[in-house]
Amino acid sequence: MQAQNYTRDGSYHTFEEITENVPAADGLTYMVSTAAINYIRQLNDIIPDITNVSEKRCLPFKRFKFEIIHSDIRNKAVHQVAIYFYSEPVTWIDTVDGKLLIAYGDQRETLKSGQEVDTDLIPFQPYLTISSIVLATQEPGPEKKL
Repeated sequence: MQAQNYTRDGSYHTFEEITENVPAADGLTYMVSTAAINYIRQLNDIIPDITNVSEKRCLPFKRFKFEIIHSDIRNKAVHQVAIYFYSEPVTWIDTVDGKLLIAYGDQRETLKSGQEVDTDLIPFQPYLTISSIVLATQEPGPEKKL
């Protein structure tokens, strides 16, 4: 419905056509994303498609990004959107049989000191992507002389 505000004469039908030809349509994604807010609130800050080995939704998110993939005002069946969820940092401890052993939050110092941390085991699965990573710095080993 929002797209019709930008193409009153009916010359553009797809999201791509509208955004390429109508400069004022830059805000279209934002306007449509507001319709998704109620759905996102129902998730209680837990990413919907990611489960641990017990098939329990487990990965919290703090931010999300809404994107219109494709839309055509002539055919509702081709509307496609994506919602990207971003978790707070997690600590990747190891990979065990194709599953990520993680601890929530930055637990590097806690692990270094030998303290216990709560963990979760998350299988690799569709829609799970690592969007950024901080690699642990290697501590210099003893010098070798030849």
